[in-house]
Amino acid sequence: MVYTRDFAYLEEKLITHLSDDELYNVQRAYEVAEKAHTGQRRDEGTAYIVHPVRVAVTLVDELDMYSPKLICSALLHDVIEDSPTTRAEIAAGFGEEIAEIVWLLTKFEDVSLAVYLEEIEAAHHTGAPIVKLCDRLDNLRFISHSPKLEKKYRYADTTEKYYLPMAQRTNAYLYRELNRALDALKIALGSE
Repeated sequence: MVYTRDFAYLEEKLITHLSDDELYNVQRAYEVAEKAHTGQRRDEGTAYIVHPVRVAVTLVDELDMYSPKLICSALLHDVIEDSPTTRAEIAAGFGEEIAEIVWLLTKFEDVSLAVYLEEIEAAHHTGAPIVKLCDRLDNLRFISHSPKLEKKYRYADTTEKYYLPMAQRTNAYLYRELNRALDALKIALGSE
């Protein structure tokens, strides 16, 4: 399975599933995310925008989900957290439903991970838990490329403690894939 799909790939996958207006909103979400993440890099050395695109591609390729609301939310999920972009700006550009999901997915420093994930899961009707689990799955698949050993151990621990139980309650496929990615990470950590 290839995990380095770009936005053009995502667009091509969506073209037969979305209306022109829906596709236009997805394109705008990508543009907003690309601008918000300009100059940001992932630990594995890629441009940050690659990550939200991979999260959106996971929704489409692996879960067969073509919801423009969830795809836009996946593309925008780190925008508030990582840039000056506000919830009000997201709401003005994309509507309150997407703004709510992006806000739910925004991790604030004064909130514990447990409370953060509980709030996301409590809003299951929004689709936020699926986007969050796709986000964690992508992070887990690529954390092995990070030079930060402590971060790898933290991701392994928090995935096992918090994300796997959430996935088990939310989506069987994501539960299996998170387990698979966690096992791969543990093997990699055992060889370091």
